[in-house]
Amino acid sequence: MNSSTALKNLGAGLAVTGFALLLGYGLYSFFTTESSSILKVSIGAIAVGIALVLLILIKEKTSAEDKETERKY
Repeated sequence: MNSSTALKNLGAGLAVTGFALLLGYGLYSFFTTESSSILKVSIGAIAVGIALVLLILIKEKTSAEDKETERKY
């Protein structure tokens, strides 16, 4: 692994970590304040749904093999 790949991985890891911490803090703050329970459940379901779809897409992307054939001209 060269340094460029390592820096890309580090940058992506930091971005994902920062996003996850910010989302977690926002959800914690939202669920600890007084508001409608229907609103809390619906926003929680949306957040869990988005996280689930992103995890599935990441899993598919990392496990999929490159199916494109190399063209020789």
